[in-house]
Amino acid sequence: MWMAIDKASKVPMLSQVYQSLRSRILSGELEAGCKLPSSRALASQLGVSRNIVLEAYERLLAEGIVVARTGAGTFVAKGAALPAEDSVPSPSPAPPPVWARPAVPLDETEPGGAISFRTGSPAMDRFPRNAWSDALRRVCREAPDSLFGYGDPAGEPELRAALAAYLRHSRGVETTPDRIVVTGGAIQALGLAAQLLLSPGDDAIVERPTIAEVRSLIGRTGARVHGVPVDEAGLRTSMLPDGIRPKLIYVTPSHQFPLGGAMPIPRRIELLAYAARSGGYVLEDDYDSEFIYDAPAVHSLHSLAPERVLYIGTFSKILSPALRLGYIVLPAAWVPACTRLKRLADYENSRPEQLALAGFLERRTLHAHVHRMRKLYRRRRQMLVDSLREGLGDRLRVLGRAAGLHIAVRLAAPPADLQARLREAGVEAALIGADCLLLGYGHLQEDAIREGAARLARALGSAGLPPRTGAKRAAAQDEEAVPHASAHV
Repeated sequence: MWMAIDKASKVPMLSQVYQSLRSRILSGELEAGCKLPSSRALASQLGVSRNIVLEAYERLLAEGIVVARTGAGTFVAKGAALPAEDSVPSPSPAPPPVWARPAVPLDETEPGGAISFRTGSPAMDRFPRNAWSDALRRVCREAPDSLFGYGDPAGEPELRAALAAYLRHSRGVETTPDRIVVTGGAIQALGLAAQLLLSPGDDAIVERPTIAEVRSLIGRTGARVHGVPVDEAGLRTSMLPDGIRPKLIYVTPSHQFPLGGAMPIPRRIELLAYAARSGGYVLEDDYDSEFIYDAPAVHSLHSLAPERVLYIGTFSKILSPALRLGYIVLPAAWVPACTRLKRLADYENSRPEQLALAGFLERRTLHAHVHRMRKLYRRRRQMLVDSLREGLGDRLRVLGRAAGLHIAVRLAAPPADLQARLREAGVEAALIGADCLLLGYGHLQEDAIREGAARLARALGSAGLPPRTGAKRAAAQDEEAVPHASAHV
């Protein structure tokens, strides 16, 4: 048996002998039933110690690649060869990702680096570290030992009580602690609601456009997902489809994501009447209602029909997405089933962090933080709008209300290669359809906002855009899902 052994190699002799034999057997070069040389003969041929060959054979025996027959020798085992490539069926293509996110640079404001206008990101540098660490220390110091065991999957009673009071005061959500389930952010709440309400073949309605996560989570239940267009007043209730009985209707009525509209009361009433006729439920995602800048916040949709609306909220935008704390407010009949699903998903959220958040709410530490952040985000939003208008004039139109952590900007006759131009200019931004950009600003420092707006203006200015025309084109023509934008995690 010829084998290539390199005694000058740093690879040990044992590994060389073992790997050479193994590869020749797996490739089929040494066929099943083929007798291998005795350990003494092979060692003599290769000029190595017999113990090396014996140990190589023992490894092959342990893997089942060879078999030893007493008094007869060592033989290649049956079935040890890999099948030829042409006899193996081609593997099924990998499934596409449920949703995709763009790569995010580690330092968005690094000179010469890309500036990312990604959506849904708060100002992480303004997280109240000292107050939060004090709250956690207080919990760990004062809480009973039982806190560090398992708790209620629906959430800590103290947090649910604090949430009920907070929502009643801030959003007009009249609820009780036993109707609240604490979740790992708004996306988990959405997933739980979809599992509660939908079965394969059911109908569900979402806004169009919306982000890809929403359509994906609802679609994974096997439901048929129908998109209903939005305009600058939110969901166009006049276009709700006849002939179906949707079990779930997903909306963002206070600040539609991504286009930014607010749903007026007549549409809200029409939506609730439609849901009642179909026997379904409305899922209200109130993801950033704390940050409204142009007018007083409108009460929640839930306040109009608490038995018909499931209400979702999150602390990802108020505090930090790393905390993974959100909630869902349910009709009482749905709470036990939702709690069971939550237990199966991840059992519960961190109990110390839940109690720390309860303390933030009870001592109004959160209220003070929100007040500070509202002023910061209002200033950053205005800086972005002013900088864009300075560079592009009337070739853009800002859509929706002044709220949240992003703006939607409609461009007049943008170039077909808009994304390529943005990449070349060092800007990352989500694109809806062919002419609408989503620009998140909450996480960006003011110099980065100004520089990013200047880069956008250079990228678009080099395209020779004409004056604005057709700016009021209906939002229904936009893509149904925005894969590179997020507001709801």
